[in-house]
Amino acid sequence: MNWFWLLLSYLIMETIINVVFHIVSRKLKSDENRILSVFKGLLERIFLITGLVLGFPQVIIAFGALKIGTRFQRNSKISNDYFLIGNFISLMAALIFSQLAVLLLT
Repeated sequence: MNWFWLLLSYLIMETIINVVFHIVSRKLKSDENRILSVFKGLLERIFLITGLVLGFPQVIIAFGALKIGTRFQRNSKISNDYFLIGNFISLMAALIFSQLAVLLLT
């Protein structure tokens, strides 16, 4: 039964995050591909959540390094603001959900 609540809470979290990202991207008038951004965000959070639930907090360092490495070529202030806000929201969601997962699975 805990798996049901875990999956349900993950789906609710992803829905909330994507609504927030949609609002932020509209306010910043981001020109990034929305579907690609959603897919990348899902992969990021799955990577972070898996690492945190399995007891490897070093995934946060790896996540940061990968994100920094992929951003050296862009100079747009809007893109950089969206990037920073998106990363903070993804990281916070992954931390909260990983703790919820640990709580529900123990």
